Amino acid sequence: MPDDVSADEMNDPFWSVVHRRHPDLDIVLLPPERPAPAMSGLPERAPGPFAQLQLTDADDLWRMLVGHGMPRREARWIPGPTRDSVRHAITLTLAGVGTPAGIEHLREARGALTADGWHLFIPPTGTPRIMADRAGELGAEELLTGFDAEHGRLFIRLTSTGLPVGVGRARELIGAAA
Repeated sequence: MPDDVSADEMNDPFWSVVHRRHPDLDIVLLPPERPAPAMSGLPERAPGPFAQLQLTDADDLWRMLVGHGMPRREARWIPGPTRDSVRHAITLTLAGVGTPAGIEHLREARGALTADGWHLFIPPTGTPRIMADRAGELGAEELLTGFDAEHGRLFIRLTSTGLPVGVGRARELIGAAA
């Protein structure tokens, strides 16, 4: 057995054939990725007050980035980064926005979000939008703001960091949103 071939590799029915047929290839078998932690290890928190704070944050972002109109609001719980956590996603949408105004809102949002501590990514193609995130206690808080020119809609979606609520409560909250 060559020095650079492990015993496991030579005993494996697939890799032993690959190595025999292609001795010029270097095969590196990596261990599987570690799964996400099953539990956050953080104390459980009440989802109601957290959701209210996040609604306030979303309204503040709307005032900072748009500053006018009464957006339609939709909120729901989604799975968090661990089995015992959830994330709260809020989408604010304003219809009837003209293309020049929608694009101008996005241009102005760049500077405002950067100054507010967000890390931005602006995709070069597709619907005009800004994707942003900033670190939180259990994962990142995420923001998506964009303009749907075809339908004249300006939108902001704010997704919270993970909130540890316990496995059972997480299932309840996510199931209630489905």
